[in-house]
This record gives sequence, C-alpha cells and structure tokens, in this order.
Amino acid sequence: MENKCLGALIKEERQKRNITQAELGRRIGLKAARVSKIESGAPITPEVASFILGKMGSELQISVVGADQYDEKLSDFVLMSILSFADSKQISYEAAFKYLTMFKGISFLTEHHDIEQTLGFDEIVSDLSRVCSNHGGAL
Repeated sequence: MENKCLGALIKEERQKRNITQAELGRRIGLKAARVSKIESGAPITPEVASFILGKMGSELQISVVGADQYDEKLSDFVLMSILSFADSKQISYEAAFKYLTMFKGISFLTEHHDIEQTLGFDEIVSDLSRVCSNHGGAL
C-alpha cells in the first residue's frame, strides 16, 4: 500500500464498502465532484488529506495505518522532509510527494529515519535527491 496515492486508497476503501462517491462525500463533508477529483489524483494539501483520512476513520472505521504502527514523530518528520524537498526544488508539495513516492524517497525516509532525523534538512534533501536519482528520478 506504500506506493498507492491517497486518491487510489480512498477509492479502494469506498468501493470495498460498496458506497458511491456521493455517499462518501456526504459522510465526510465533501461534494461528490470533489471526491471524484481526489480519487482521480487531483492535488490536495496535507491539511485536506489529514481531514479526509480523519473523517473516513471516524465515519467509516477506516484505518490507513494500524494504531500500533502509527508514529506521530515519524509522520511529522516525513511531512517536514517532503515540504523541505518541495521548497528546495521549487515544486508543489503534491508534486514532491508523488515524486518521492515514485522514486523510493518516502521508503528511504521511513526506513532510515533514525539516522536522517539527526541531519539538517539540506542534507536530507540531498540524500532524497540521491536516492530518487538512483531509482530513476530526474529533478
């Protein structure tokens, strides 16, 4: 599930429960058209993603990560690293997230966070650039 985008995850969970986009939208406070756009991969801010996942968790009892696996400090570190990467490359957060997911940067961060979080964000961005480049990325 690590390489799935948020929209694909939402669509998969909605379809598992056999509900329409309109019904999901009603339950989480969005219009069906917005749900459709998100499922199709439209960019959303981290705040909107957090809101949607939170509402899906409370309304539909969907847990993207088990409570025993959730690490708030790791999540904050990954988020800040993505934001730093986006800023340094002058791209949107959504583009940075997609790029880092596709070329194994997110996997690298979560696997090596114990070491990476001891570094400054310039060094983290450099490491992410190198890892992504080694996996076919070219930014």
